[in-house]
Amino acid sequence: MKKRSISNSFLEQLKTGSLKSITDYVRVDPYLDLELRGDSVMIYYRGGKVLTVDEKGVLTGLVDEYYLSPGTERILPSIDGLHDYLAHAKHIVDIHESTKNSKLGEKEIQQRVVYENNLSVNADNTDYFIADVEWADNDVLCGRADIVAFRWNHMEHCNRIVQLTLIEVKQGEDAIRTNGENSPGLKKHYNDYLKFKEKPESVNRVAKDMLLVLKQKKELGLVKGLDNLFEKKITEKDAWGNKVQRQVEVEPKIEAEPDFLFLLANYHHYSSNLQIECEKQLEDCKFINASFCGYGLYKDLIKTKKELTF
Repeated sequence: MKKRSISNSFLEQLKTGSLKSITDYVRVDPYLDLELRGDSVMIYYRGGKVLTVDEKGVLTGLVDEYYLSPGTERILPSIDGLHDYLAHAKHIVDIHESTKNSKLGEKEIQQRVVYENNLSVNADNTDYFIADVEWADNDVLCGRADIVAFRWNHMEHCNRIVQLTLIEVKQGEDAIRTNGENSPGLKKHYNDYLKFKEKPESVNRVAKDMLLVLKQKKELGLVKGLDNLFEKKITEKDAWGNKVQRQVEVEPKIEAEPDFLFLLANYHHYSSNLQIECEKQLEDCKFINASFCGYGLYKDLIKTKKELTF
């Protein structure tokens, strides 16, 4: 299994060292998302990868496909020129997404889910925290998970019990139906999850690594609302008998069984595609409603197949 968490030395570089300006830039920009990739970190804009930084501090910019338009100026990324590069790269992605080459719809939604539940003004009150997006590991999961999250009920924060949750994002009615390899619909993703769940040792390894990812993101200031998940206050007496409080690290408990949710975005309520797809042995699958017009995720808005109304 390829770990997503990064080394302590790499973390310190992003936290207080030579790469700190990158983390600081992403933290205040609601349209950028920094994800950990083990030996590197990747920064996304509208779901497209705009910058990769490896453990040695080497910066890699946009891939060639974003420069299809003739005469598009290229700017190489650097720490000193970070603002100019990111502003330029974001504009190039905007141009790319305005053409027929656009392909980032669902990924852009994934990124908004990350921001809403990790860094927005509402992040402290949602029930899910996002550890990763676009997770793929053929050794443990036959496919790809759009979002890897942990459910930590905001009304039960004193318990420090979390549940690994894989979330599959589908946009529009056409993405729902199974229609060959290019359109796997819902059934394949759900079956991939069931196979993953059958391997508890793999699930446990993934959960522990992803929880470390979440902790590292918290240390980088990229997730709010986790102050009481990884540490707690204890009261002691000092040498003079006075009561003093200090923070100590604690390890949250991970529920043994993971969960899996479908997040359907921009689905036309009058379409029959969801009903047709749900008839394909999706007995125990769950669907999560976004919070009205936002992307805040709450456990009370999850519905089983039987609770859906068509």
